[in-house]
Amino acid sequence: MNRNPKKGITSFVIEELNNIKKLRSELSECDGNSYSLRRAKGSILHDFYNVCERIFELIAREIDGGITAGEQWHKKLLYQMTIKINNTRPPVISKKLAAELDEYLAFRHLFRNIYGFELESERLDRLVEKFSGVISLFSKEINAFLKKL
Repeated sequence: MNRNPKKGITSFVIEELNNIKKLRSELSECDGNSYSLRRAKGSILHDFYNVCERIFELIAREIDGGITAGEQWHKKLLYQMTIKINNTRPPVISKKLAAELDEYLAFRHLFRNIYGFELESERLDRLVEKFSGVISLFSKEINAFLKKL
């Protein structure tokens, strides 16, 4: 059996990019600022970073040879995606995008560790406002990476 890991990675990433489209659609339905809508928005932003990290984990396992263990592995994984690995792969994402995603990573950590009614509207609103642009940049850079595989 000829297993083509690049084809498997591409299929997985395309499916996850479709999940991001679903999240964008869900977020567009969350018009308002009630506690329940803030919880819903927070959950969508949480899920968005999960999608990104799943893609990064797959690339790290299948191409890079593994994921760094230990404390701060989530942050290390994000920045691992910004570097070129000689004779293996180009950078997956730009440092600019990694900085944007780092805010969503931090939010995901916060979201997992507080009650929904504690969500700060200001921080949540800033991430929601940037969401569409970050999604577009993420999709563009990931698709460019897939073409280079």
